[in-house]
This record gives sequence, structure tokens and C-alpha cells, in this order.
Amino acid sequence: MNLVLIRHSKSLVNPNIPIPTWALSDEGVALAKKLSGIEQIKTLDVVYSSLQPKALETAILATKDTGIPIKTDDRLTETSSFTNKFVSPEELEENSRKYYLDNQLSFYDGETSQEALNRFTEAIEDVVKAENDKKNVGIVSHGNVLTLFSAQYAGMNAHELHEKMAYPDIAILNWDTKQFTSSFGDILIS
Repeated sequence: MNLVLIRHSKSLVNPNIPIPTWALSDEGVALAKKLSGIEQIKTLDVVYSSLQPKALETAILATKDTGIPIKTDDRLTETSSFTNKFVSPEELEENSRKYYLDNQLSFYDGETSQEALNRFTEAIEDVVKAENDKKNVGIVSHGNVLTLFSAQYAGMNAHELHEKMAYPDIAILNWDTKQFTSSFGDILIS
């Protein structure tokens, strides 16, 4: 089975509302629609998405008019250390660098990286069990939690992997071999 890991498209940043409720920006909507033309999306058998609007909107726009079923799992949500408080881009960058180095560190009463990884991995394992007869399963989620999950198979530093990711972005993990056949940053979506 191939897991097509999809980072959501660009969000409309609004520090006045909770981060988990952010939707896509106009540019994010346009980019998410472009996903539907990519071969790796056209071949999906099913898509699982986080319930956060930016991820769910990405899943819907990427599969619009394809008949690909969309299912949700709230365990695919972003790491709460990055959604509990809005911070400046500089503070966010510094926090993420530290977060990837220390799996017991958390910010703003959020999850540690180990807790987030465990939650996300459990969701992926449940998806794989439920869809064991499928060839290509899409997972639409968020940058930090996708980074934590992917870094364990990508053989690279998590912070460097996160820096490679775009909005939206795709990586393909062969679940049987636990090897990436395509990494984040390889498939251009513009």
C-alpha cells in the first residue's frame, strides 16, 4: 500500500481566531484545486483527512469531481503545541527547531513531539488496517505532525524535512517497505 501524505494548502492566517479553525486562503484554495490534476491524487482509492478546516478543504478540493471517498480522523490533526497559541513567525521557527530536537518538549500546554507522533501513528495504523485492500490511500494533514511521522522513515533531520515542505505538498510512502518513493518537495504544485 502507498500512503500519499498530503500537507494542507495555504491557510488564511488570522491571529484573532483559534488556529485549529483556520480555513484556506484564496491562494490556498487555488493551489488545492491544482492538486486534483496530479497523477498521485487521481489514483487514490480513499482519502483520510484531519477535521481542521484547512485540511478538510484541501481534501475536498483535491478530490472534487473524482468520486474518491473522503473519511475523517481527528487523530490526524496538527500538534497542539503549535495550535494552542498564535506566535510570531520568528518564535514559531525557534519553537519548531527545539521541538524536533527534544521529544519530551511541549509549548503552551500542548503535546510533546512523542505524544503527537504516537497519536498520529496510531491513526495511520488504524487506516492501514481498515483499508488493507486498497493500493493508494491519501492522508491530508499538517506540517508538524507529518514531519514527525515522515522523519522516522526519511532518514533526515526533522527540522530540515519540515523546511522542505510547501503548502500544499505531497510525499509517497510505501507502507510495506517503509520507504519513500517520493519526498516532500519533489512534486511541484503551482
